Amino acid sequence: MISKTANPKIGFKTVLSYGAGDVFGGGAFAIAGLWLIFFYTNIAGLTPVQATSIVAIGRFVDAFFDPLMGYVTDNFYKTKLGKRFGRRGFFFLIGMPLSLSYALMWTVGFGGYWYYLLTYVMFGFVFSLVTVPYETLPAEMTRDFNTRSKLTTVRLLFSQGATFLASWLPGVLIQIYGEDSPTSFLLMGICFSIIYAIIMFCLYKFTWEQPVVASEQEQDSFKNDMRYLFKELVSTFKVKTFRLHVLMYTGAFLAQDIFGATFAFFIAFAIGQDAVLASKLLSTMAVVQIIFVPIFAWFCIKFGNGAAYRIALTAVIGGILGFIAIYYFVVAQVLLMLYLVSILMGIGRSGTFYVPWNIYSFVADVDQMLTGKRREGIFAGMMTFTRKFVQSVAILLVGAFLESFGFISKQTVQSSSAIMGIIIVFGIGTIVFALFGLYISSKFKLTRANHKTLLNEIERLQEGGSMETVDPHTREVVEELTGWEYENNWGNNRIVPVREKTV
Repeated sequence: MISKTANPKIGFKTVLSYGAGDVFGGGAFAIAGLWLIFFYTNIAGLTPVQATSIVAIGRFVDAFFDPLMGYVTDNFYKTKLGKRFGRRGFFFLIGMPLSLSYALMWTVGFGGYWYYLLTYVMFGFVFSLVTVPYETLPAEMTRDFNTRSKLTTVRLLFSQGATFLASWLPGVLIQIYGEDSPTSFLLMGICFSIIYAIIMFCLYKFTWEQPVVASEQEQDSFKNDMRYLFKELVSTFKVKTFRLHVLMYTGAFLAQDIFGATFAFFIAFAIGQDAVLASKLLSTMAVVQIIFVPIFAWFCIKFGNGAAYRIALTAVIGGILGFIAIYYFVVAQVLLMLYLVSILMGIGRSGTFYVPWNIYSFVADVDQMLTGKRREGIFAGMMTFTRKFVQSVAILLVGAFLESFGFISKQTVQSSSAIMGIIIVFGIGTIVFALFGLYISSKFKLTRANHKTLLNEIERLQEGGSMETVDPHTREVVEELTGWEYENNWGNNRIVPVREKTV
């Protein structure tokens, strides 16, 4: 990991390496979201509550580790390892061997519930160890709106490519080894583990971070560090743009979490097809997602993130309604209709994955205007903390709901009551969170134009400009994005907590 003192041009290797990082960051749990609960119930023989409780507990633990990791990576430059390998880069290095733990999640015969819980939590730890530093890289490497959007676009293209492999590869392996064989899932886990290790090396080799001069002050005690961390986490929600972003992110991704967790069940038991068809439909969505990433990138630049987000979630809602309509009304050309609706859903999924991550890379700029500091890591940690905390509850409720309707593991046919439970969770659960995200997005105001205004004002103040000479338009933009009176920006507040000195 190289620390740059200037602002070098971001070349092909850097863009490619950064983009490939989301094969791990976005792909690992995208794969798990699509197939893991299906694997737990139909292959490993766990009940729906057991399967979803593993995911819920793992995400709950992750939720508390992510902000801690954000704090650690922001302050890792103070350590010998951080000085040598980088406060971000060190975690990419140790992520190389640890990423091989992914394959352990997809094995059968080494234990029951507790084995799967342990392996899921262990990989969640590895995931946070790498992704929290990874999410800071755009803000570390460039401040340009278009360059960050390009990085996000390439990142999401790789992520969607990983989603395609996650959708397509299990179907191919299931056709080879049979629907009841665990071999297909194990081979998938091994393949992706090796890919992840290679990606970690590229991230360390070809990306960089801004240098930070370590403070000469005496190191705080762990107790004071943790108290300071908690206060910093809470402080992030005092930034208006970040509050809205977290809610939009949560709405979009929870809708996709519920969809992913129940889609294979919907196709297998409600529609009456097999896992191979579910894999093919998910592959179709993934191809469409890849195609529409650059379209959503252009739309974000041209019309704003909020508008792109609303179009994406509208397509998601339309796709869910289409699948439900096929179950109730379509008796002819079912396969054709499933593929057509999958195309619409692919458009929606593309935008819901792209837009929130595109927004994130600009949140630190809004915070810098408000506090006068750069805190990318703490925002990355808090963002994933919020989502995982809510997700852990939502996924657990999915399993409890399915089991309450009579869903039985390792059965090729489910009762009419169980099928109704699948339809309710798949349809209503997804749509409710999508509607929530749509409502929040109507209040979101960050655009390319006002982001440029914000950066210009930060640069003016950094060069010694007076806050008293701000023009009316800039004042309005700053107050809209931060949620604070202009005079209370640029560190003229108590948002960033003050460390208590160790006696």
